[in-house]
Amino acid sequence: MVSVIRRILAYKFFPLCWTLLIIILLCIPGSYVPGTGIFGIPHLDKIVHIFLFGFNVLFWGWHYQGNGHALKIKTIYVITALLTMALGIVMEFVQMYFVPNRSFDGWDIVADIAGAIFAWLWLIRV
Repeated sequence: MVSVIRRILAYKFFPLCWTLLIIILLCIPGSYVPGTGIFGIPHLDKIVHIFLFGFNVLFWGWHYQGNGHALKIKTIYVITALLTMALGIVMEFVQMYFVPNRSFDGWDIVADIAGAIFAWLWLIRV
């Protein structure tokens, strides 16, 4: 199973698709996001942000880890985490200025950064 996952992550396709998924999800107009049911759980969106941005760092980190970048891997982890944090910040401003019925939420940025840091710490623990 681990070898299958490593084979999948060896290509940029999977982490790139995950990053695009984040962008697409954060650009969905607010009127299309239901406010009831599971979507009505208070602060669930923060957990989703931690999950999305944390796995973004993990997927890109595992991709570069499996492609022979061992000498610079810790630097790559830092750059990946920083770029993911920047993506989270930029996407909040995109939501504020360009996505209908979405607004800026500083706590979403905190959740994005927390997810990226947790994932970065997971990667460097090895």
